Amino acid sequence: MHDLTVIGDDLSAHTAAAVAANYGLDTILMAEYGTGGVCLFGDFAFNVDPTPLNGLGVNQTCLSLLAELDIQPIEREGRLLNPAYQIILPEHRIDFFNEKEALISEMFREFPREAKEISIFYESVIKECAVFSQWLRNHPYIRPVSLKDCYHYFKLLPHLLRHQADNARFKNLLKHNAALNKIFEAQEALLASNIGHQNSFSSSFQYCAPFRGIYRFPQGKQIIFNSLIEKLEANKGLYLSHCKILSIKTREKAVEIEVNDRTGNTTVISSKNLIVSTKWEKMVLLFAGKPMNLGDWISPVKVLYLPFTIHLGCTRKCVPEKMAYHLALVSDIQKNIFDDNLIILESNMPDNESIYPSDKLSMTATVFLPNNPQAWSRENLEVTASSILARMEFFLPFLKENIELFDLDKSIELSKTSRSVFSPKYKINNSLISCFAARTNKTRFNNVFLTGGSLLTDAGFEGEIISGMNAAARVIAGGV
Repeated sequence: MHDLTVIGDDLSAHTAAAVAANYGLDTILMAEYGTGGVCLFGDFAFNVDPTPLNGLGVNQTCLSLLAELDIQPIEREGRLLNPAYQIILPEHRIDFFNEKEALISEMFREFPREAKEISIFYESVIKECAVFSQWLRNHPYIRPVSLKDCYHYFKLLPHLLRHQADNARFKNLLKHNAALNKIFEAQEALLASNIGHQNSFSSSFQYCAPFRGIYRFPQGKQIIFNSLIEKLEANKGLYLSHCKILSIKTREKAVEIEVNDRTGNTTVISSKNLIVSTKWEKMVLLFAGKPMNLGDWISPVKVLYLPFTIHLGCTRKCVPEKMAYHLALVSDIQKNIFDDNLIILESNMPDNESIYPSDKLSMTATVFLPNNPQAWSRENLEVTASSILARMEFFLPFLKENIELFDLDKSIELSKTSRSVFSPKYKINNSLISCFAARTNKTRFNNVFLTGGSLLTDAGFEGEIISGMNAAARVIAGGV
């Protein structure tokens, strides 16, 4: 019998498995798709998840985890992006530079009448980011979980009240400037997984993402997935990918999982504990459609939008020289950001001439579609793909004639399987007790725990890593 089984294809599940194995637990990781971080279409390589990577700076969460696990190559191979990303509107373009003065100068150039308010805004969010970052380091579950945490939370209240005043002032500014409002909505859509996150105290953490650093790797996220799998296996853990989980039975001291492996053999794997990613699509096998815990019953997480990505293999001459690695395109400043109005581009991944020649470019274009069958019908996806290309042509007028590879069927297939990796857009209410949207990783089963970015949306991308660490910590501590 194993000590722990982890189910999930996402980064949080891989983190939980690697950390648990590193602490001596006999661990098995089941990744049904095994998509990891990169896929190949012909001679072009694409990142399954285009979410910007942060938390890899000195003393930041992700880099601290890698140091704890003694994973060194990622630190050496990561490259800081500057600008971190770009946001482009019909009449505006903002390069989000790493330096505060450079970014504010960009804002001043595009919105000179709002210069004073923009300066005040960034001074405020930088202070709030420092407070939230310290809170996150000391309280990895974000929400208070003990009396000591509640005491510290009361000390946080003056900052929360100050945020409300600062936020009211900034909302008034955005109310009277549609273009500036769309800049910040697009930034939220690029970085955050919780819709309506702008009013949250932790939103400062996302607004300061360029200052904290956005990174890229020659192999994209694949290098992180691979490093965690290698660490798991180095500690005698088992990585089981491209498998099919048929059933789960929970008992007081064991969990039994019936699984069909890639060779077609069916076996039953037993473990004392189970960690499940919230992105796992077969959660009904475990919870039978019932709430996972009290919080899920009181305020269930709603998945509003799912990512749909088209994958384009192009020649490099179709893109501008100063096009950022991550880019958000907004077509109309008056429309809802998710009403055929936002495209997230990620280009030139991975930067590896051994995979394809230097004059080639891989590009993903991602939109978020409503979570309903009609939006995901074949007919609508064909229309959506055509719409994406048409809207991109405004920014990249030579794109169509330089596309060498575009396979809609493969893009649809990968978009559906990558839901287990790439975070959708959630609607998650803040806790009734605190101002945070964090959720517990405990379930109604004593030996079953959750992991996944939806538990810690306040932490953005880093919530994936932290939630995996938290889940492993629960098991290591005996479920406490």
